[in-house]
Amino acid sequence: MRKPVADPEILGNRITSHALTGRSLLRPETGRPNMASSHHLIWLTRGGGRAYIDSTQQGFGPNTAMFIPAQTLFHLELSAGTIGWQVSIPAKLRIPLPGSVLLTQVLKPLNQRQLSNAFTAVQEEFITEQVMRGTALIYSVGLLAVVFNRLDTGNNREELTRDNAKRRLMRRFVSRLNDRYASHDTVRDYAADLGVTTTHLTRVCRETAGKPATVFIREKTMEEAKFLLRETDEKIGNIARDLGFKSPAYFTRVFSESVGQSPKAFRGIKYRV
Repeated sequence: MRKPVADPEILGNRITSHALTGRSLLRPETGRPNMASSHHLIWLTRGGGRAYIDSTQQGFGPNTAMFIPAQTLFHLELSAGTIGWQVSIPAKLRIPLPGSVLLTQVLKPLNQRQLSNAFTAVQEEFITEQVMRGTALIYSVGLLAVVFNRLDTGNNREELTRDNAKRRLMRRFVSRLNDRYASHDTVRDYAADLGVTTTHLTRVCRETAGKPATVFIREKTMEEAKFLLRETDEKIGNIARDLGFKSPAYFTRVFSESVGQSPKAFRGIKYRV
């Protein structure tokens, strides 16, 4: 029997760690911003670039630490030669993360070393195949979160946390989507739950992220499908059922169109992304 998603080991295995080199993994090919469904901790030791966070733009240089909370609209553009790390943390994981968006230059060598060491520890656990990998990732990410909380977080915070009605609606939509992606809910259902019209929700999604609400729903479902195929041994038919698809054949067709591979072929790839 597959463990529930709330199981700490399964939740820990949702943590990802990537090296950033010259071009951000967080910038989509379209150039349009992403709506983060996970929290992101980022540490850039060399180079620089520009961050687009909700309705603000912010340049940055070397030794920059960032925290991007879930339900934040953003992307990064990194200049050539930029080097760093990016760790993604599931929104449901309870660790002591900063209270809001953070982008700050870390000037003290001691803090720089602590950040580099903490990110390296997460990466070492991420690439291991040892028993209790997910649990170890939770503890290593918890220590990383503590290091972030000890930084001077005053820089740029006021500018980066400006709010408006569209941003609030998008956060509410993505929050509900994270909880209900496996349901049969349509855009109309989400709009009704949020107390707005379908037309308004679709318009806000297009204006803030450049894509309709239907694409957000499909992308979140495919994100979950890829995780289950990669990290569990559950049968493809059961995954299709759990994600609300009417048949395994329909799930296979949608997955293949979205990912470019069949679920079976994707599961056969022996690496983590």
